[in-house]
Amino acid sequence: MIDPPPARDDSIALPRGVEWMPVDQALGLLKKRIVVTTSVERCELANSCGRFLAEDIIAPNNSPPYTNSAVDGFGICAQEFDKQAIFSLPLHKERVAAGRPLNSRVLKEEAVRILTGAQLPDGVDTVILEEDVSLKGQNIVFRGPIKKGSNTRVEGEDVKKAQLILETGRKLRPCDLALLASVGVRMVAVRKKLRVGILSSGDELCSTSEKFTQGKIFDANKPMLISQMEEWGYDPI
Repeated sequence: MIDPPPARDDSIALPRGVEWMPVDQALGLLKKRIVVTTSVERCELANSCGRFLAEDIIAPNNSPPYTNSAVDGFGICAQEFDKQAIFSLPLHKERVAAGRPLNSRVLKEEAVRILTGAQLPDGVDTVILEEDVSLKGQNIVFRGPIKKGSNTRVEGEDVKKAQLILETGRKLRPCDLALLASVGVRMVAVRKKLRVGILSSGDELCSTSEKFTQGKIFDANKPMLISQMEEWGYDPI
């Protein structure tokens, strides 16, 4: 009679002579042996979060698209006010607001009321913060010197046209969508979602939509794995 081996109180014990494969080795084999092929499709920017870019993206436009005011204030030509002194300028008859550019030119001896985000009109290169200005009738009064370009956002300051902004293979995040929208990108080329098959086997398994009977257990792994695949941007089956 052959003596049986000692009992092992170990639910994950492997048969004698069989060893666990280290995770790094298993991943290395998967990467070496599995070839994933996915075709390319064009996708609306709004629906592209979590998708993988299939091509580099070059900025089609500058961001900002034009030099604009970073604050509410008064636009002037700064080169005239480069010394310490108190200056007074008459106000232009119109004001400049975001989305409503000024069609006329602002003279060197004028100032114009300008709001945050408004395009700088011709003749204006600098904005004085509203809190740094006093109003006196139809004139503004302020103290120099004024640094040219103050309180403005220059055209192309964030992104320049023809600049590489995102590279192939990048998984798009919400901040990437904001960047792409800022330069006018509407469609992106992405890889089609990887399809992943999930199979739960076992006579004892019971889904939550089925009637539970004695000897069964609810299948917890399948909904977990499906949701994990979806979170990673895959198409689970």
